[in-house]
Amino acid sequence: MEYLAGAGKFEAALQIMDEMQEAGIQPDKAACNILVQKCSKAGETSAMNQVLQYMKEHFIVLRRPTFLEALEALKNNGQSDCLLREGIVLYLLSTKNWIALEHILGETACRDINIDPHILSEVTQDSCTNNRPSCALAVFQYCLRMRKELAASAYARLLGFFVRNSSFHTVLEIVEEMSKAGHNLGVYLTSVLIYKLGCAGLSSYAERVFNSFLMEHNVVTYTALMDAYFRAGKVDKGVELYSRMKSQGISLSSGSYVVLINGLEKAGRIHDAEIYRKEKRRLEWKDRSQEEIVPDEILCNCLFGGDNG
Repeated sequence: MEYLAGAGKFEAALQIMDEMQEAGIQPDKAACNILVQKCSKAGETSAMNQVLQYMKEHFIVLRRPTFLEALEALKNNGQSDCLLREGIVLYLLSTKNWIALEHILGETACRDINIDPHILSEVTQDSCTNNRPSCALAVFQYCLRMRKELAASAYARLLGFFVRNSSFHTVLEIVEEMSKAGHNLGVYLTSVLIYKLGCAGLSSYAERVFNSFLMEHNVVTYTALMDAYFRAGKVDKGVELYSRMKSQGISLSSGSYVVLINGLEKAGRIHDAEIYRKEKRRLEWKDRSQEEIVPDEILCNCLFGGDNG
């Protein structure tokens, strides 16, 4: 294979490489580096890219002198060095070299170099798993700059990671990017996220999350947003949301009334709170079997302290 490449017979060298793989023999780092070096010297970038693709898929990295030669050859031929960069990213990920990963992500973003979204999703998930917030954030910032979309699972991992770290501004950015990409958290995860933002006193963020996803909201998402309003002292908005729920035919749960009554009492509106307390009692006095209490209502009551019936 080395002889064929040295003689300029790159197609034949690649054929040998394919036959080796079919026989269960994987070309190693040394062989790949030699092939790339020969291709670089001959300016044969087409064959080089095929070798680089193989190296990327098998987490094989070029030696620095060979990397520089390949970079120069691609530059001279006016071709992208994307495969070179992606190979380095995958290698650094496999060795968990987080600092170097952050550096190369920053460099590629500044130079507007594209990286495969699947690779970015892998880096994101591994960064979160290994508790590397700066690396996870570097990937997300790269995606924002380059207008790249991550896999839904990577976005979900980012959300959980930054919610746990109380980085709510970043959480909101992630939610908005998920929405643009057409991903949906679903009503239950959306409810929990709105609830967490409300507990942090960020009702405006909670409202933006509520409005970000095109889905049919239920009693849990509405009650979570109502709770966020009351926690932030936005009593009128909380009452307006309650009225909106009723006008849209959304059945309130005991938990919804707990939020409404407590919010009004804390605001000193005792008379209004008493009116809704009576409504809550009428709901609880209804003769309903356990089967009639839907999961949405049970979750709402668990989150907000209502009676499960």
